[in-house]
Amino acid sequence: MQPLRRLKTARNGNVMIEFALLAPVFFMLILGLVEFVLFQYKTYALNHVVYEATRNLQTGEVQTASNMEAAFRQEACDKAGVMLDCNAIVFDVRAFDELSDVTYPPPTFDADGLPDNFVFQPGGPNEYSVVRASLQHQFITPFMDYLFKMGPDLPAIVNAFTIVKNEPWD
Repeated sequence: MQPLRRLKTARNGNVMIEFALLAPVFFMLILGLVEFVLFQYKTYALNHVVYEATRNLQTGEVQTASNMEAAFRQEACDKAGVMLDCNAIVFDVRAFDELSDVTYPPPTFDADGLPDNFVFQPGGPNEYSVVRASLQHQFITPFMDYLFKMGPDLPAIVNAFTIVKNEPWD
């Protein structure tokens, strides 16, 4: 009982020193965890946006619009929600006659880290429409770029990909 009373009345600053040493590490771990969850959420949300927008390619709704790319982007923005900036999503939409023909050139990036060889060419009836999308995520927590094997000040790239066979909507 005596040691507990002595500990309660001690005023020599050990607790403050321990807190000062451990608090930055603790808060960095918490911030890193929250940011990693946000990155994973963006990955899930982008997959959902691509899947939902591709469904409109499959049914021909996008292809019958006067401005196909704007209709596709509007559908994507409707599904994006508040956590994703739909204007920052870059889409690559291509059409193929056979599933065995599906190929993608490797993405090339400009100085801002945006893909510069993405195109918008949706398929017609009974063709395969393939959509890939990318979205940048900039980490603010120190050392997260090293965990994701990126250089300092480079964004992480969130990717999504889907393929559908278009319905015969003629």
